[in-house]
Amino acid sequence: MASKAGTEVKVGIFVFVAILALAYMTTQVSKGKKVTGDMYEIQAYFDNVSGLKKNAPVEIAGIEVGLVKDIELDDSRAKLTLALKPDVTLHTDSKVTIRTRGVLGDKYVEIQPGSKSHPALKEGGKVTRSESPADIDQLFQKVGKIADDIGKVAESVSNVIGGEKGEQDLRILVKDMKEMSVGLNKMVQSNVQSVNTIVANLKDFSTDLKDISGTNKKALNRIIDNFEVASTEMKTTMNRMNSLLAKAEDGDGAVGRLMSDEEMGKDLKETVASFKNVSKKIDEGKGTIGKLINDDKTGKELDKALEGINKYLTKQEEFKTSVDFHSEWMADSGDVKSYLNLKLQPSEDKYYLLGVVDDPKGRTETTITETEWEGSGGSGWRDEHEQETKEDRLKFNAQLAKRWHDVVLRGGLIESSGGIGLDYYLWEDRIKFFAEAFDFDDEDPPHLKAGGSLYFLRNFYITAGMDDFASDTGDESFFAGAGIYFTDDDLKYIMSSAPVKADQ
Repeated sequence: MASKAGTEVKVGIFVFVAILALAYMTTQVSKGKKVTGDMYEIQAYFDNVSGLKKNAPVEIAGIEVGLVKDIELDDSRAKLTLALKPDVTLHTDSKVTIRTRGVLGDKYVEIQPGSKSHPALKEGGKVTRSESPADIDQLFQKVGKIADDIGKVAESVSNVIGGEKGEQDLRILVKDMKEMSVGLNKMVQSNVQSVNTIVANLKDFSTDLKDISGTNKKALNRIIDNFEVASTEMKTTMNRMNSLLAKAEDGDGAVGRLMSDEEMGKDLKETVASFKNVSKKIDEGKGTIGKLINDDKTGKELDKALEGINKYLTKQEEFKTSVDFHSEWMADSGDVKSYLNLKLQPSEDKYYLLGVVDDPKGRTETTITETEWEGSGGSGWRDEHEQETKEDRLKFNAQLAKRWHDVVLRGGLIESSGGIGLDYYLWEDRIKFFAEAFDFDDEDPPHLKAGGSLYFLRNFYITAGMDDFASDTGDESFFAGAGIYFTDDDLKYIMSSAPVKADQ
């Protein structure tokens, strides 16, 4: 009885201390879990930042150098407060742009740091050059304008080319071009000597420039070579144009058939008329494109569809996944206990934890059997205790967690038994203190575990503490270990970097 009373006192003290710790830690809630004290802030303004979230990464040349600390409305424009690492230097001609990874990827901020010839931006400075992402409504307005322009062009072409007069004017135009090409050819032939003279003068000029500055000699020689090549190519081009015009006059080729074949001219006229008819239908609101441009109802339905897509994408952006693996060395027994956990986080303040635990101690069950006995002094009943240790060392975790600022309360299945846990985070989630109570039994005290973890180098951490420290069977033990974890960003990078073998 004394041993059982002592256990109850230990449990009561543990619960009381946990309540005091929770009350104290709740009053010590810190803000800004992402921005470190050595970062400095700048401001940038945009007309539209749709889809961009707080804590979105800020990159220069594809390297993350900070994050979006705050997004607010300032005089009808979006004001971004960017927190940058202290070793990043921006200049007054810097440019800030909102980018998207892939077609439906995450939004992030890209910075062009500017040139060193401009002064550097200081703490609280403003970037005056910004570029917002393209808006879908503006895109549809441009499509409508393009459709109107196509209709006008089709109508103009039909008026110019249609009829016998249009065909006659086209013949005259082709004839004039042929005469012009002949004249240009004669001019080139008669001025070949002059061109050679110019080249010679340029050579003499380059010699004179050599006396002024020898550094420009190579550039001037390249200019002279280009003039020679250009004159040769111009002569070749004139000869080809003359040949093409001759073929067109004889009725060879597409242009020649267009000029001499009445049936092709008629087909061209019908094509132009068809363009005009299509543009007219679009202008009257007929067909899918016409309704999209002219019907307000269709536009509203499209807006609703796009709004639903945006809500879905926003929810997907908030969903986070991480994988954790760590091992703990038990000082009392010398065994190594390993954990593999999957964390599914649909929102900032809630997550689900699923995991497997490899416990070298296995699972021990105690069976009590009542036996009747008889002796010289009389008869009675006695209890016989039998303990059985199962070799099955795998245990499972399935927990639901809720977070308030830096405090996390979780409960569910802990190492294949019901239990609760309490976590407290410090220093932007780099330090975690935790306490767990599970395996509640009327005969034995619950399994109590407490300790802390330190996270470093982004994906690694170490942990230490006391395990089963309320045990009355001597199972309490100090533990120490290390682990590694991957976030969804790490998993995306690993999956995108994995080589894919092409099909043979």
